[in-house]
Amino acid sequence: MAPPPPKQAHDTVKAKRIPPLPTPHWGNQGIPAFTVRATTPINASPDIVLSTLLDTSSWPQWNNFVPRATLGTSSSSSNPSQLQPGVLFTEHVDMRGRGRNTIVKMKLLMTSLDELDAHEGRKGFRVVWLGKGYPDWALRSERVHDIFCNEGGETVYDVYETFSGPLAWAVRVFVGGALVRRFAQWNGELKEYVEGISSGKV
Repeated sequence: MAPPPPKQAHDTVKAKRIPPLPTPHWGNQGIPAFTVRATTPINASPDIVLSTLLDTSSWPQWNNFVPRATLGTSSSSSNPSQLQPGVLFTEHVDMRGRGRNTIVKMKLLMTSLDELDAHEGRKGFRVVWLGKGYPDWALRSERVHDIFCNEGGETVYDVYETFSGPLAWAVRVFVGGALVRRFAQWNGELKEYVEGISSGKV
């Protein structure tokens, strides 16, 4: 079932384009690298947020930015739609944020799923996806999802993607603004869906 038409990003979602953040695989990247980042509090446990993010069969129900994902390698999970480290997958991306007539396929590899260090005040999880759609010498992208309880006990979903390499300038110029809007949309729709699960409305 297709999700409803996208709404404006929730007021609590903060999304922006910023100077490049280091990533686990590629580390620090210089100009023309940049990062798109979106953060929102979610009224649900980190475990529920994590399970929803990794279960791609749920994406058509809430995700207008990436309404579908195809897993290209077998998963050892009992759920064939479950992302886990080592799984190659394809995102079916609707960059415009509505409709299904402008889908672009993006190849990614889930590289890691780790627990965050509670001693840093961020008990939760980190999921990392590595872009595989272009040669590394041309364009590198790495998306980091941090899902954690902050010191106040509030669950925070913080996702950022750093783009680097010679073609990063083209991504920034032609779709940088759209990426900020779509990351905000992703966060807002995930928040709404997961909070619905927690309250029994989904």
